[in-house]
Amino acid sequence: MVSPRVAKERRKKSRPSSIDRLDPEIRELIGDLRINKGWTIDEIRNRLVEMGQQDVPSRSALGRHIRSLEDVSADMKQTQVFAEALAKQVGDGTQSQLLDVNMQLLQTNMFKLMLGSRDDGEGVQLTPKEAKDFADALRSMALTRKTDMDVIEKAEARAARKATVEAAENASKAARQRGLSTDMVDAIYHAVLGSEG
Repeated sequence: MVSPRVAKERRKKSRPSSIDRLDPEIRELIGDLRINKGWTIDEIRNRLVEMGQQDVPSRSALGRHIRSLEDVSADMKQTQVFAEALAKQVGDGTQSQLLDVNMQLLQTNMFKLMLGSRDDGEGVQLTPKEAKDFADALRSMALTRKTDMDVIEKAEARAARKATVEAAENASKAARQRGLSTDMVDAIYHAVLGSEG
């Protein structure tokens, strides 16, 4: 049997906060006004009232939301510092190494955001569009990585084939200089080429 306190907490968690019930555009505006323009809670509330927004969130709800936005913003700035440090460490690394680093950073931070705890004890909730955009970004990076690996594999195969042909030609030339028969020179050439001949 569930205690009344636990039941009350479950009901509270199942209800979206007053911020979560706002349109995504309004939540985005709140984030922009606070993070990019540095507006105060009161300035943001006044702006929402001026816009005719119904159900303007309380100062405390807005404060909790802004704290979580600032935490996310700080995490993203920290991630940027990490990314720059990793890029320096990779240095002149291949494009595929840089792509791997960026993919790992994106995955780590998205999961950190989704699993991170807000004041209400819930992780950050993504809208269906945000989840789709995230999945599309990961898929796009994975496809780019696969394409990159395919290009590298083909280039390596061409280089190996060229080296094998050069080795076969050099072996044939050396065999001719030693005075071996044409049949023997051809046999050496095809032996060096192996199944590629």
